[in-house]
Amino acid sequence: MNRVANMFALATASLAFAQSEMPAAAPQTRPIALVHARIDPAKAGQAPIDSGFVVFDKGVITAVGAGEPTALPANCQTVDCKGLTVLPGYMNLGSVLGLVEVLQVSATDDRVEFGTFHPETRACVAVNPDSNLIPVARAGGVLTTCLFPQGGTVSGHASVMRLDGWTSENQTIVPRAGLVVQWPVSEPIVAPWMDKSVEDQKRDAGKQLKEIERFFDQAKAWADATDANPKGTPGDLRFQNMVEAVRGREPVIFTANSPSAIESAVLWATRRGLKPVIWGGTGAEQCLPLLKQHNVPVIVAGTHRLPRRSASAVDDVYALPARLQAAGIPFCIATGSDPSNERHLPDHAATAVAYGLPRDVALRSVTSDAATIAGVGDKLGTIEPGKMATLQIVSGTPMEMTCEPLIAFIDGRRVDLGNHQARLDAKYREKYTRMGLLSTDAKPVGAGQ
Repeated sequence: MNRVANMFALATASLAFAQSEMPAAAPQTRPIALVHARIDPAKAGQAPIDSGFVVFDKGVITAVGAGEPTALPANCQTVDCKGLTVLPGYMNLGSVLGLVEVLQVSATDDRVEFGTFHPETRACVAVNPDSNLIPVARAGGVLTTCLFPQGGTVSGHASVMRLDGWTSENQTIVPRAGLVVQWPVSEPIVAPWMDKSVEDQKRDAGKQLKEIERFFDQAKAWADATDANPKGTPGDLRFQNMVEAVRGREPVIFTANSPSAIESAVLWATRRGLKPVIWGGTGAEQCLPLLKQHNVPVIVAGTHRLPRRSASAVDDVYALPARLQAAGIPFCIATGSDPSNERHLPDHAATAVAYGLPRDVALRSVTSDAATIAGVGDKLGTIEPGKMATLQIVSGTPMEMTCEPLIAFIDGRRVDLGNHQARLDAKYREKYTRMGLLSTDAKPVGAGQ
């Protein structure tokens, strides 16, 4: 009985920890002008503005330019950004932020739906808007995410979310940003931890491929029948949510890493007239001609990973973005990590810079290019009139570890960049300062915020 009580207490404490006490940002009530700022619009072919202004009102950017603004709206609030840089907010694709809080507590884990094929699910529905990890990600400049459901074979629909709002509905920008498919591993794994034989792995992969083929065939047949006889076709929630994908109007996002898996996913998708996107992409370098031929975007799921094989070059993962860029493959960079590390998204892009990716391309890989691949490039990712005012004011040089968000806006609302981790950092710095073990000159985490 005591054991049950202890387990209940642990789960309750974990759930309580999962609830952030920070309120959603207040709506923008007056125009805001950021002046004297260095502005990097993160737009291909457009150079940064050394000293300029950004004006936004009602959550939308209304003016961007160099020098002083000639006229400002009535009742406009001015923010002097001299010596600072204005950037778009970062976007992480393939995130599970808000879908899981404590990995060891199943009650806080909504990444996986029961069953093998569930295209009717949408990641946004399961989001915990009060997750304590959301403010942590914001403190790193990540202001929007594209959440991917996991598990099964057809996992469900990805959702584009803003990292602010009272409810998951408030946070949702696009509920259906692509259908996520866990593509089978076609190369057998030979490793000490693998308990299946090579033959069993091949048989399982073949079986899974046949199941995917059959499911998409059924979905297409249902869509064709519905087009021919809308009233006479029985309703099917799963197939209703497959129509846009099987018609090639919605991206199908394949989780694939090995060259053979990437190749088979792309060939299978193009044969069926689908719009493939590769997430993971570790082996994409071996598939460059195929990816280029079909203009398939690649979401690089993190650069802070080991090489795929012992015989691979040490920079196999670090230099992948630069090689995709050189080959003309559309791509973006994600973290590919658990949500507690989402704040490190710009660091993944910075690592790619150290291994040959141009700095401006790296910035676009976590802003405008990410937004384009997520299907929201018309709304987010760059600083230009008509776009959502989701941006950040940073110190330091973008794509450097010293670059720190100082102020951030989501849809024109100024969001709090404080978080649970920063408060704990301040608490224990105070403790060790009083004990004489820490200098008072030591800079706390998020001191600029």
